[in-house]
Amino acid sequence: MKAAVYSRLSTDRQNESSIADQVRVCAEYAERQGWQVVEYFEDQGISGAALGNRPGVLRLQDAAFARRVDAILVTDLSRLSRSQGDLSKMIDRLVVKGIRVVGVQDGYDSARRGHKLQAGLSGIIGEAFREMVKDRTYAALESRARGKRATGGRAYGYRDGKVDKGEAYIVREIFGRFADGASCRTIAGDLNARRIPSPGATWNRTERRATGWMGSGIRVIVRNERYRGTVHWNASEWRKDPDTGKRKRIMRPRSEWISYVDESLRIISDDLWERAQRRTRPAKDETRLRTGGKPKYLLSGLLRCDVCDAHYTITDAVSYGCSSYHDGHACSNSIRVRRDRVEHILLGPIRDDLLAPERVARMVKEMQDHYLERVQASQARAVEAPRELLELAARIERLRERLQHGDPDMTADELQAAIDRRKRSAASFWRYRVTRACRPRRLRSCPTQQSCTAAKWRLASMAIRTRS
Repeated sequence: MKAAVYSRLSTDRQNESSIADQVRVCAEYAERQGWQVVEYFEDQGISGAALGNRPGVLRLQDAAFARRVDAILVTDLSRLSRSQGDLSKMIDRLVVKGIRVVGVQDGYDSARRGHKLQAGLSGIIGEAFREMVKDRTYAALESRARGKRATGGRAYGYRDGKVDKGEAYIVREIFGRFADGASCRTIAGDLNARRIPSPGATWNRTERRATGWMGSGIRVIVRNERYRGTVHWNASEWRKDPDTGKRKRIMRPRSEWISYVDESLRIISDDLWERAQRRTRPAKDETRLRTGGKPKYLLSGLLRCDVCDAHYTITDAVSYGCSSYHDGHACSNSIRVRRDRVEHILLGPIRDDLLAPERVARMVKEMQDHYLERVQASQARAVEAPRELLELAARIERLRERLQHGDPDMTADELQAAIDRRKRSAASFWRYRVTRACRPRRLRSCPTQQSCTAAKWRLASMAIRTRS
């Protein structure tokens, strides 16, 4: 039997030998069973909360669905996923394809009876453990924030929670030039030309969008209040999409923030801060910022640079270009592509396919079927409508009797108001339901006359008005 081994580390702070230990345990189990391990998959420094952001587990699924392996070995099911829904769904898909899943240390085997119960319990325990770690981490950080101690996070200009003199000099230069009118792109381009290391240049990142300064990075710096000694904690939270694993930042209400002033972190003066902020505030008549973040062009956010993987964005009126190159020359790719040309190449076949005769005919048929369903539903409703109108007339009659003989619960004015409301409902019922159901709109032009359902509605409505 051909087997694949999958191993995972939750964070990059765990011991790297953990991967080797997981592989060793699974390989020894395969050897005892007489299985042949043909492929190895791993994810390092990635949480098990989602599947979409783990390339290793995605490649594992592809290999399993392609039947390159017959079994999957893990040390325990939490390595596959710590989400109850994802784990059960993933195992079900693998079992349907005939793939056997084995947890070496927790004793799980999808070939045994009751394996679904064990997988469900494992998913629940893993998800509860993840939530517990999250709550404990939040409580510890909150305690540090209330004590005005460092809570983590990196910002350019600081090292180990203290001001870095060399980077602080660059921060003052950025604020000064920006306050004097220089654009973010101009400042980024000049820093790249001088080969000043950019934020994150020495950070151990697994993914890096660009190797130099960018205008967006300058904009983040001039809006960070930490440079004036003001620290905010709990201003936002990151929520992870359960499908893609991507995180989205959600701002918290101002009342939940924990803020304090630490003069030891100050790099710029309050006067320089205010001068810079006056440039970041948009004018009241700035209409270009009112689009709500919606893309203005057909391919906005879809094109990527082959050199640095940054987005290709509109650089002028007629062409797309690498955003890293045009936002501070952080990329060497200066090639631009004409907007009309690339849209014609990429979107032309889609338009042709949508307007193909067979597709148009299929869309027409689907629209006709949908219209027929609505007509049938309307006809079914038309059969029941006269009964509702007669019930409304009976209700009005009962209210009149209560008005005539007196009522201990309602005054005469209240009863008359209730009768008026029912009359208006009857009139509205006639206007919007009866007339819309009858295609000729008038009974005189209706060929069926009194046998028409609309005629029955009108007779019931006339009975209400006659009694009035």
